[in-house]
Amino acid sequence: MTSGSIERAIRWRLLGALAALWLSASALAALALWHETGEVLDSALTETAQRLLVLPMQHNSEEDDVLVAEVGEHEEYVIYQLFDARGRLRLRSHQAPDTPLAAGLADGMHEAGGRRLAVVTRDDGRRRAVVAEPVSHRYATLRSSVLALVLPLLVLLPIAATLLSLGLRRGLAPLRALGAELDAREPHQLTPLTLIDAGSELEPVRRSINALFDRVGRLLQAEQAFAAQAAHELRTPLAAARAQAQRLGALLQPGSAERDKLARLQSQLDRLERLALRLLDTARVRGAGSLRREPVDLVELARLAADELGTQAEPVHLDLHAAHAPIEGDPDMILIALRNLIDNARRHGRPPVSLHVTDRSIGVRDHGEGIRPDDLQRLMQPFVRDGAPDAGHGLGLSLVAEIARAHGAELDATRLGSEREVRLVWPPA
Repeated sequence: MTSGSIERAIRWRLLGALAALWLSASALAALALWHETGEVLDSALTETAQRLLVLPMQHNSEEDDVLVAEVGEHEEYVIYQLFDARGRLRLRSHQAPDTPLAAGLADGMHEAGGRRLAVVTRDDGRRRAVVAEPVSHRYATLRSSVLALVLPLLVLLPIAATLLSLGLRRGLAPLRALGAELDAREPHQLTPLTLIDAGSELEPVRRSINALFDRVGRLLQAEQAFAAQAAHELRTPLAAARAQAQRLGALLQPGSAERDKLARLQSQLDRLERLALRLLDTARVRGAGSLRREPVDLVELARLAADELGTQAEPVHLDLHAAHAPIEGDPDMILIALRNLIDNARRHGRPPVSLHVTDRSIGVRDHGEGIRPDDLQRLMQPFVRDGAPDAGHGLGLSLVAEIARAHGAELDATRLGSEREVRLVWPPA
């Protein structure tokens, strides 16, 4: 995951959390508002009813006329009725009906006919007041209050997204710098990270990565030192053993059983010498740190490899399809790869062996069975062989693959008619 995708994921998660928090808070506020508003409005209805009970009545109580409070046209959310001791309606608001609102209801708060009712009777029973408010008015009040809480979210979310993006971009800048420095490193580069402004949050990560690099570097150095020392120590006694075997061969009769045994001994000495050379190559490649980057002409490199690795008995032919094939790389490492490929071709293939060069590839061809494409990835692993008794030690192709990866090239195995080819292919310039 890149730093950009991390930034986007954090931004959307924070925005989602902010929206969820805001909506949850709005829901809780709506519940609290509904409860508290209901209590306040119920208390107001009761207080209004109590005030109606103590109003002076100026007209004759024996008359059946109903006094209607007419104060002009206006929207009336609260309506009321006032009854006398005989249950006759004596006073009502101008939008209250003539029929009783709370017929059969006891004193207290009630909900009937879509209204919230407060019913109060005087202690002496002479008057009874009913005050009502539409429940829909309370719901409308609640909706307005909730919308006032939620609607700002539509404005604040884009602003919050912008501020979060700016803050995350600034806060994650050290992380992007760290990722860029890690991406720019060579495969074997284990030097400490040189991030200048890591920030207090990222500094422990930088220290941990540097400590890991240090531990891995020490382990690799120990491994490389052991491989180089072992290979060096092996080559000296092997050279002496080969010289003694050659002297002994001069004393033995051709075709004798002892001569056959000596030939098998020389074959094993050759095998050990190749192993020592592979170990030295491995130590050189893995101990090289970052590869040299310099202009390399694959055509000139192929000519040099053919001169160095070809012999009169086993020549290396050149098959050049370009006058020049410039790349950027380390010529010594590419020569090590070519030497391993030529050695594999000589031992597992059939002559002639040739170096094939195009403008973006260099490979070794022979007339053997070749490597199946399905087996190439498996054989590129260290110490993996094709199962034959004389298949080697499984180091050659893995070393070539490691050199190819370090150069940004791809190791490819193809079969062309009677020829097989293993080559290093660079991407287009």
